[in-house]
Amino acid sequence: MAKPRGDAVAGAPARPRVPASKLLPLTIFWSTLDRSLILPLIPGIAGDLGTSVALAAVAITTHAAAYALLQILWGPLSTRWGRIRVLVVSTGLAAAANALAAMSPDIVMLIIARTASGGAFAATFAAVLTYFGDALPLARRPSAMSNLATATALGLAIGTLTSGALATWVSWRAIFVVYAVVTALMALMLATLPEVGERGVEGVRPQLARLVRNRWAIAVCAVTALEGVLLIGVFNLLPVVLQQAGSDVFMAGMATAAFGVAVVAVSQLMKLVVGRIRPTWFFVAGGCAAVLGFLILAIRVDPLTVLLGATCLGVAWALAHTTLQTWMTDAASDTRALGMTLFSISLMLGAALGSAAGTVAVDRGAFPVLFLSSAAAALCFGVVSVAMRRRYRDRGD
Repeated sequence: MAKPRGDAVAGAPARPRVPASKLLPLTIFWSTLDRSLILPLIPGIAGDLGTSVALAAVAITTHAAAYALLQILWGPLSTRWGRIRVLVVSTGLAAAANALAAMSPDIVMLIIARTASGGAFAATFAAVLTYFGDALPLARRPSAMSNLATATALGLAIGTLTSGALATWVSWRAIFVVYAVVTALMALMLATLPEVGERGVEGVRPQLARLVRNRWAIAVCAVTALEGVLLIGVFNLLPVVLQQAGSDVFMAGMATAAFGVAVVAVSQLMKLVVGRIRPTWFFVAGGCAAVLGFLILAIRVDPLTVLLGATCLGVAWALAHTTLQTWMTDAASDTRALGMTLFSISLMLGAALGSAAGTVAVDRGAFPVLFLSSAAAALCFGVVSVAMRRRYRDRGD
C-alpha cells in the first residue's frame, strides 16, 4: 500500500486547519445532505413550479443516476490527480449547481441543476473511502467506516428534518441558496488537506483489467447494488409516501429522520465490538432489520409505521453498509481508487433503480406491493451477503 505523505489522518503535521479525520466525514455529511434536502420539498416544488409531484420526483431519480454514472469520470481522475484535487473541483461544481437550482424558473431547469449536483458529488464518497483506505491499516478502517456511516446518516436525518421544518417558513429556493454558499466554503477547506497515496504511477487500463478479474470485488459490488435499491432508492421516497398518505412536510421529515438517528447510534456502538464479532453476524442482523422495516411499512403507512420502519432500515444500513465498505477496501486493495469508485457506482445505480421503481409505485398508490417486494429483496440481500462473507478470507495490505 502506498504510504501517505505525512500523517494526514492523525494530523501529526499541523498543516491543514481541520484534520482529514474530521473534515472528510464532514464532507460525506454535506454531500449526503445534498441528496436528502430535496426529499420533503418535492410537493412544495411541484406546486410552485406548476407541475405534478411525480414529475418533480424525477429530480431525485436523475440526481441518483448522475451520482452513479459520473463516478466513471471521477474514478480515473482520482487516480491521476489525487483524491484531494478531485474533491476540491467536484465540490466547487456542486456549489454552482445548487445555486442554479435556487434560480430555476421551471421544472426542467431544476432537474438539470439537480442532475449536475448529483454528478459533481459523485466524486465524494469514493475519494474519501480511498483516502482512508490508503492512509489507514485494515484494523483501523472499521472505526473510520463507522464514522462515515454516522456522517451519512446525519446528512439524511438533518437534511429531511431541517428542510421539512424550514419549508414551513422560508422558500425552497432560499434553502438551496444557503446550501450553495456553504458548499463553496467546503471546497476551500478541502484545498488545505495534504494528499495521500500515489498518483499516476500505473495507468488506468491495467488497473481496470485487474479489477474486472477480481471476482470478490465484483461480487461485493453486486450485493452493494441491491443494498442501494432498498436502503437508498426505496427509502428516499418515504417522505413523499407519507405526504401522499396525508401527513404534512414537517412530519414527513421528522419520521424519516429516525433513519439517521438509528444509524448514528448503531454505527458508534459497532466501534466498540467490531474487532470481536465476525462480519457475517453484522450481515445477519442487518438483513433481519431491513426485512422487518419493510414489513412494517407494508402493513400501513402513517407517521408511526414510517418512524418504526425508518428506524429498522437505519439499523440495517449501519450494520450492513459499514461492513460492506470495509470489505471492499480489502477486496480491491490493489486497485483501491477504481475499486471504491465501482463500489459507489454500484450503490448509486441501485439507488436510481429503487427510486425509479418507487416513483412508479407512488404515482399509482401501490405502497404495499412496493414494500412487500422490498422485504423479499432484503431477505435475499441478507442471505447472499452472509454466505459470501463466510467464504472470504481477508487479504490485508
